[in-house]
Order: sequence, then structure tokens, then C-alpha cells
Amino acid sequence: MYYYCSICDFAIDLICVKKEVKKEIGDSKIHEHPLSLVPEMVSFTCHLCQVLDDRFPFVCNLCDLSFHQYCAESISEINYSCHPQHPLKRYTRVPSRTGGKCCLCGNKLHNVFYHCSVCNFSVDINCVKKPPPFSLHHPKAHEHPIILMPQRSFVCNACGMDDDPNPYVCPQCNFMIHRNCVDKPQVIKINHHDHRIYYNHYLDSDDWECGVCQKEMKWTCGAYSCLKCQDFAVHLRCATKFGIWDGIELEGISETNIELKSYEVVEEGLIKHSGHQNHVLKLKEESDGDDEGIVCEACVYPVFCGPFYSCTECDNYILHQKCAHLPKKKIDSFYKMEITLFPCDKMETILGLCEVCQHFFQGFRYTTKDDITLDMRCGSISEPFFHESHPHHPLYIDFSGNKTCKACGDEATFILSCQECGYVLDIKCPFLPNKGRRVSLTFFRDLCGLRCVLFGPNNVLEDPCRYREKQDPSSAPFWSLGFITIFDLRH
Repeated sequence: MYYYCSICDFAIDLICVKKEVKKEIGDSKIHEHPLSLVPEMVSFTCHLCQVLDDRFPFVCNLCDLSFHQYCAESISEINYSCHPQHPLKRYTRVPSRTGGKCCLCGNKLHNVFYHCSVCNFSVDINCVKKPPPFSLHHPKAHEHPIILMPQRSFVCNACGMDDDPNPYVCPQCNFMIHRNCVDKPQVIKINHHDHRIYYNHYLDSDDWECGVCQKEMKWTCGAYSCLKCQDFAVHLRCATKFGIWDGIELEGISETNIELKSYEVVEEGLIKHSGHQNHVLKLKEESDGDDEGIVCEACVYPVFCGPFYSCTECDNYILHQKCAHLPKKKIDSFYKMEITLFPCDKMETILGLCEVCQHFFQGFRYTTKDDITLDMRCGSISEPFFHESHPHHPLYIDFSGNKTCKACGDEATFILSCQECGYVLDIKCPFLPNKGRRVSLTFFRDLCGLRCVLFGPNNVLEDPCRYREKQDPSSAPFWSLGFITIFDLRH
């Protein structure tokens, strides 16, 4: 977002528009005359750093010389609070010995910076203007005040990393911490776990594996852990990554569990479900002859074998056990909003459109207060997601862009991916059934609009709706004598 003048073709962002504009520099240490701002984007070469630019120069009208503002305001030598041993001199060229980066913020050095040749210590203009505080007192990070000691190798006690050589140190405790780790949140909720996680200064002495990156953790360093799941812990940096954490600090906010069951237990093997409140459903481990060809009311997939619930009074009301156990209310994994399960008659003529997978569907659905609709499958997804096609690692929702699904071969936007090895599933494929039964072509036509699936060449899952009736039946995989294979949903 920015402001724009169409007459002058002038644009300015929201940060720069709030800055005070200096129109004249009358006390420049690099030139004896006053310098005036030229409020136009003109091409010029800075007299100090000799860099060609096309922004807003400060010029000396007497000498016809131009300067960048930061060059015009710079001085040849400074005493710097973060490097009190020696003065720093102004440089307008980056020597190879400096490494090309600011020693404090790590940003690339540009045409003007300050450098100590004795210590090989360099800082950019921004860090000169706004140096980091020399000391901090943050009781949640450490009980004593901590002081900045730049340019030394260390392992951060808060995150366990050694990638920034500028620790804040407590000498009496031998405690060292990154500046960015000082203000870490204490209580957060991440999308890789069902419960809140809490920061601890160290873990119990044990072999720990991060619940996000699955890499080894140093139990002597700080980490997040779950109070309810004693074996779940996460690196500080993994937990606070964009896309993992929603950025909300939950310390001091009471925890409410909105997840509600959609059924109540009458007795062992018998339940009452919110989608069929007038009758009792009975758990069956295996299908009998009366259940042949019946589909689940929730997911509208066939029920060939158990476990499933069957109504004790209605002949055709059946729910897979896992479909029956889906929560009535929950927080969805895509929009992070509260969603409510609405049972719908599978024979309704009005199809729903899932906002996630963009498929039409029948059966149960989840909806938000803003009328965002998810089909039962997408609404039931939680992280981490475990799938039998990739048993060694968990899968997580991935918003990084189009990738190719390992099951259907399609390019997909909403995907589940493995952070360890890059395995990808389109969001519609994890719920595809893995067992099947041969049924007549008539049954296939009845289910055609309800996302039937079958295996094609090379064992790739395919959508039978791609094969129209007018086409040669032999073009569809597994066509044989008017029969196809319909795969049962096994949760």
C-alpha cells in the first residue's frame, strides 16, 4: 500500500510518508556550503561515495555538487557505544576483509558505513543512528540485567542456535541470549499441535525431537513444550515461524476448549448422534447382507465393512465410526476460524461447494459464522496429519504455491506436504479410500457427482468423472464388462 500522484508519477510508501522531510542541511561535515534538497527524482552522482543514483539529492548550488542525504550528514569518525574500544572511521568502499555485512544487524553494507580496522568491526548507517541498547533488563528472559558483547561465538541459551555473534550476556550466570530471543512469547498456539505450548528455559534430561522440524533438540537450551502431552516439544525458532504460529501471545488469556462432541454415548456400542437425534445408532464391526451398497450419510462414501454405526430403526442410516466421532465444533486448520458441523441429507439436490478443495459435495458439512463452507473431509483435517501413503513422517498444510500431488498427479494449491522429504498430497486425496469392490456401471453413474475414485495406469488415483458416457468405455481405467472398481473409505 502506498500513496501516488498520477500527475507527477510520484509514489511513496506508508513508512516514508510518516518521516519528517529535511529540506536543507546547513551544518554538513563534508562540505563547507549549505545543501538543499531537490524534490525531484533526478539522476546524479554522489560527490562523496561516487555512486550513481536517481532519487532526491542534496545539492550545493554554488559548487554544483550532489550528495545522498546520509552521505551529507555523515562525519569522518565517530565514537560508538557498541564498540567503545576504538573510534570508527567512515568508509565509502567495502573492503573484502569486512565480509560485506554489518556486524550488528547482519545487513549488507552499502556505499557509506563505519569501520574499525583494528577489530574488523563494521556497522551500517542504520545501526549508527539507532544502536542496540547496551544493557537490558527483561525478567522473563533472565533474572539479572544482561549486557551486549558483540563479535563473539556463542550458543544461545534461549533457542540453542549459534548463528548470530552478538549475544547479550549475564557474566555472573554465564547466560547468553540473542537480542531477538529476549522478547519471545511465553505461551502460544501453533498449528502443529492441538494444545497450547509454553516456553521453558530447559527441558527434562532426555532425547528430544522437535515437533515441527523433527530434528534433535538440546535439552539444556530453551524450548516450547506442552503441559498435556509430556513428550511434545518444539524449538523456539520452529514454533515462532510465520505460518506455524499466528503471532498471538496467549499469556494471561484463559484457555477455552470449543471442541464439542457431536454424539453422546448411551451405553457401550450405542450412541445418539446430533445428525440423527431421534434414534439410537449401534456400532457394527463388519457389514452384513442388509448393509450392502449403502453409503455413509456424512462422507457419502460406500460402506463395505466396519467399523460403522447403523440406526437401530432406520434401514439406510449409516455412519462410518470416524465420521460419527467428528467434533460438532472446532477450529479449522485453514482459516483458523470456529466451524460447526451441520448434518445434511445425502440425497439433497443442492450441492455444497467446499471453499478449500473447490469440489461440489453432498453429506455433512462444516460452516463458519460468515457462511464459509467446508466439506466434511477438509473440515476434519488437523495437524499434524498422518497418512498411510507416507507412514514415516507427518504431513502439514502448505500454502507455498502449486505443487504436484504424488497421488493424482495434478497441480494443487491447497496441499499437505512433508517437511522432511517433500512428499505432497492434494488436499482432496488424503481421504481417498484404499480398498474397493467391483460394482455395476449403474452404481458408478449414481455416484458420479459425488467424487468417486478409481485406480488407473501405474496405480495412480483417478477421477472417473473424467470419462464421459459418450467416450469409449475402454478408455477408462479398470473398465471390464461394464464393471468398475469403487473404493471403500477406510479411516
